[in-house]
Parts: sequence; C-alpha cells; structure tokens
Amino acid sequence: MENFFKSLPKPVLAILVILAVLIFFMFNDPPHTVCQVQADNLKESMKGQLFSTVINKNNYPPIIARAQEACQLGNSSGSCLEYFGILRKAAREIKGYSSDCRGDLINIPEVRKGFTDGVILLAKMAWGSRAPEPGMARFGWLQESELGLFCLIKDVYSQGLGDEAWNGLRASIFQELPGELRAGSLGSSQVGQEPPKAMLTMEEKDIWARSLFSVRCENYR
Repeated sequence: MENFFKSLPKPVLAILVILAVLIFFMFNDPPHTVCQVQADNLKESMKGQLFSTVINKNNYPPIIARAQEACQLGNSSGSCLEYFGILRKAAREIKGYSSDCRGDLINIPEVRKGFTDGVILLAKMAWGSRAPEPGMARFGWLQESELGLFCLIKDVYSQGLGDEAWNGLRASIFQELPGELRAGSLGSSQVGQEPPKAMLTMEEKDIWARSLFSVRCENYR
C-alpha cells in the first residue's frame, strides 16, 4: 500500500488527501439543515430565558420557571409580565422562521413545555375558580395583550404540530377546569368546598363557549 501511494503523482495524491479530509468531517460534523440552523438560532436567542446558559463552566437554569411561578402566584397582569414576555418572544421568533421548521422548533422539549404550560395557565386564569358566565367574563382579568399572546401561541402551535395536537391540549385542559356548584350545594356544610369538574356538570360545547378557547383570534392578530 505504501508503494502504491508513492507511485501516485503528487496532484493525484493531494486530491485523495483532500477527499479523505472532507469525508472525515462529513461523518464527524455533518452539514446542518436549515431547521437545525434555525433551532440553534432560537436556542441562542432565548438563552437564559427558555434555555439554560453556561457561564464559566457553570450551568444556570432559565428564568422561565421562576417567572411562571410568580405569574401563577400573583395572578395579575403585573406579576405575569416577565413570563408572558418570554412566551411572546419565543412564539414571535418561531413564527418568523420557515413554516417547514415550526414543527421541529416546537418539538424542542423546552419550547413545547413552555407553550403548553403557558396555554394551561392562561386558560385557568381566565376561567377562575368556577365556571364563568358567557361573554367578556370568560376572559377574567386578561386584556388585549394576554388574548393576543394566547392567539399567537395557538397559531404557531397549530401550524407546527397540527390542529389535532392543539385540540388535544384543549381537551386535556377542559378535564381540569372546575365547574358549577350543583343546585342545593350551597348549605353551610358546603362552604369552601370546591365545585366538581366542569366535564361532570357541563357539556363540552358549553365549556368551550365559556373558556378562553372561544376567543375570536382574528380580532387579535
């Protein structure tokens, strides 16, 4: 084999070396697809917020967990400002990327968990401790900004994962919403008792009509 390489003209030998180097790098560091590049860009942009960050070899968790907890405990526009800002930034960036890559981007574990948790919290805060009345009451304290965020997440979630995935998330949330107190359950012994789940006392179409999911998103895009 050594004699074979010695017998080759130098230009041919040089070409073989270059080809060998290229093959080595292709197997060890394959070229990134467009979606991989966009995923890397998203992770870099949301570093420290949605993704952990490394500083001086120390790994720091993202702030979204703390922001979510503050939002849930405060249950107000002010306490949710940081949390909703993180979700809004992530959704806007994903919406700006190629539509062919949205499914891959949303399926990044941190992204999917962030959006899922955000939709659950928005829906539950709008609903409240028992079934709201139809009309604007179904939005609770949520205003145009929060409704716009909900619709933005709905758009990227549905476009990336499909309507079936969005409807599945909605169905799982409906299972958790508290319903109306039954007639005759307001006696003194029932004070402070939690109402039954909405799915046990209401039809699904009525839950939808009183929930955040019935918002007309065309008004908030």
